[in-house]
Amino acid sequence: MASLFKLETAGHIMLAPRLFLASTHLLQRFTCKISAAVEPAVLADMEQAVIKPRKHPGVIRPNHIELPKQLSDTLRRIVGDHPVRKVLRDSELLNRYIKSRHPPPTPLEVENKKRLIIEEINAKMSLDRLATLSPEEAARWQRKRELEINKRLDQRTYAWKRIEYGAYEAIVYAIGRAAQEYAVMKRVLTELQLRDEQFKPSSYIDFGSGIGTGMWVASELWRDSIFEYYNVDRSREMNELSELILQQGQENKQVELRNVFYRQFLPAIDTKYDLVVISHTLFEMADKQQREEILLNLWRKCDGYMIIVEEGTRRGSELVNEARRFLLRAGDEHAGQTLAPCPHDLRCPRLSDLADRTPCNFEISYAPLRLSSESSGDRKTSLYSYAILKKGVVEDSSRPWPRIVRPTLVRSKHSICRLCTEGGNLQEVIFTASKHGKAAYSCARVSRWGDRLPISLGTPQIKPKKSQSEPDSMSKPEPTELA
Repeated sequence: MASLFKLETAGHIMLAPRLFLASTHLLQRFTCKISAAVEPAVLADMEQAVIKPRKHPGVIRPNHIELPKQLSDTLRRIVGDHPVRKVLRDSELLNRYIKSRHPPPTPLEVENKKRLIIEEINAKMSLDRLATLSPEEAARWQRKRELEINKRLDQRTYAWKRIEYGAYEAIVYAIGRAAQEYAVMKRVLTELQLRDEQFKPSSYIDFGSGIGTGMWVASELWRDSIFEYYNVDRSREMNELSELILQQGQENKQVELRNVFYRQFLPAIDTKYDLVVISHTLFEMADKQQREEILLNLWRKCDGYMIIVEEGTRRGSELVNEARRFLLRAGDEHAGQTLAPCPHDLRCPRLSDLADRTPCNFEISYAPLRLSSESSGDRKTSLYSYAILKKGVVEDSSRPWPRIVRPTLVRSKHSICRLCTEGGNLQEVIFTASKHGKAAYSCARVSRWGDRLPISLGTPQIKPKKSQSEPDSMSKPEPTELA
């Protein structure tokens, strides 16, 4: 239970929890005044009741996504004779494993860990002792020391290995991951469609396509314009299952989509694609060099937009931002810009502070696939990290709008938004109707994590610190802890 403090105010004694005082102190210390002006066109539409605040152009829909009935029925059908309980149990285990994954450790990371371990061992097993031992004893002691070093290194180094998908594993992946990956891709690609209404891709390529969730969404959004779907996955069984899903689980049924191709490797020819996707694949690459080679190969094939999606863990967020920064530095011939989620092309502010382990991620709600009455829940959430890169210049006047990077805190007469700004900074803004106007306050109040605010932020006005000699008329006696 939190301890209490005694505050003397105008002759009255007040009891306040320690946690409340600490949070108030932090708020006063790090909150600053900042102006916020709604974009003139949006403001005019709101004043004329053309749009309501909850439908302002920075809102990203949908917030809750369900698999289309045809896909749900197909996924239930492909389970076949496999025991449903075993498939569900294995799919849950696979999901946990994927969410806990790390990329392969680099040689430098391993070397640094080994150096720290040697320092620990030296404190317990000093090398000075060798001078007091006979040659045989010294050899045994050295072996024991090396074994202890290697043991600790194995315990502290992530044992990465690529996931191999056979026929059964592909089915488990489809049952456990289809609903949430579909929801993530639907959210990301819908944002692209809303932000660039003129974009009508004619060709699509997905590296690490898996069961084809990206293709399902792309075919829903741009079915009339896409004439070629090129899916690349190293697992032959995954490709076969993806094609079977397009056939609605019936091997002899004709595929409704036109020109769907499956390969286990990227095409060697320099073909251009309007929409390039690499989703939930970066963890499967053996090292940074392989990641960069594949990313650059895909970027060279891109003639429109490239989508990068990973798990919304710290490691997933780091991989997405590593890929984004690498591609933005690819050179003038392959110059590009970030469309989303960042309103800038600078380093992600989440990763600038090494002490802050908060990932740059977003949340989507989805309806899980129900195979039986024992399936749990009608609503789940998934965290994801992503980047949408445009080959060339982004022609979107709303690109500088700040994005909400954590849930909006709606309070009485004010709302608190944590924003990523066009200057590459994280900024917390406390919106009130009196300070920022009714329009800005209303937009902030109804916006959610992942939405953008159609406003321009001013320069933060940080209150200068008072000198020690300056009297403080509002000062209060220091709180004393109750015994």
